[in-house]
Amino acid sequence: MSADNSRKSAITTIITFVLLNIIWTAALNASADQYLISPDSDIVTEYRFDGPDILGKEIPFHVFYEINEVDGMESSEVLIELVMSDGEEVVIYDGISNVSSSEHVESLPPGPSSFMITIKQDGQIYPVPSDIVEIDLQTEMELYTPIKIEGYLAANLLALALIVTDRTIRSWAASRRSKRGSPVVRKLRQEWKEVEKSISGGDPVDVDDLLTDSITASNMLSKRRQWSVDEPEPEPEEGDQEMEDADTELESLEELGEGDETGLQGKATIDEDVNTISDLWDKLGNRQEKRRGP
Repeated sequence: MSADNSRKSAITTIITFVLLNIIWTAALNASADQYLISPDSDIVTEYRFDGPDILGKEIPFHVFYEINEVDGMESSEVLIELVMSDGEEVVIYDGISNVSSSEHVESLPPGPSSFMITIKQDGQIYPVPSDIVEIDLQTEMELYTPIKIEGYLAANLLALALIVTDRTIRSWAASRRSKRGSPVVRKLRQEWKEVEKSISGGDPVDVDDLLTDSITASNMLSKRRQWSVDEPEPEPEEGDQEMEDADTELESLEELGEGDETGLQGKATIDEDVNTISDLWDKLGNRQEKRRGP
């Protein structure tokens, strides 16, 4: 691996780890809000809800409330209790109306829990609490805080898995490219495979295939020879006719008999009628015609 590739790989690794840890940190700030009582709703003595099960762990729990008197009514005594799934009771508020506050519960176990609401006036439980007070009650749960460490561990393991997988795929792809070689080698290899396929008829090449091809080729050659014997001789073509004419002319020259070197002896003379090679051929042709005679 080159220095440039090593630097890119290191930067990618750092970015992956940082990005996944940032995502998990942002998820830790997420919360689940739930409205149980609104000012315009009727007030009942019990409000049930379920605590989420996050790997069986208890989660931080916040209660926000606001209690006001109905216009024209006197102040009342208000008691809000939280009864958790394990039976533990926590007093959220115990006092008179006209108050706005919040309460933090260290932990809420998974399972069904409930708020118990009691409204008293002049020391007696008032039968219709919504006639004298208005209550606004909502909750907030920090779902991922109990698994904060596990989340960071999972994020880093995921980052490691992604990096290992990416490098494995890149190594495999590089190995494939190196095995395939250059385009020329791939082309030659493909042509050789096509030759093998054509020789063996699509199956792997073996000795039996080669023997079979040899026998088939011999049979085809024998059939061609048989066809050549049975077929009539073809008509002579133009080239064959020219060869026959040349043989006839050669026979006529042989009839002239043997010559001597008389014409080649003595001083050479210049023939003014011969200027080109065509003139020379014409002169030779006229001499042959004279020799043949009428």
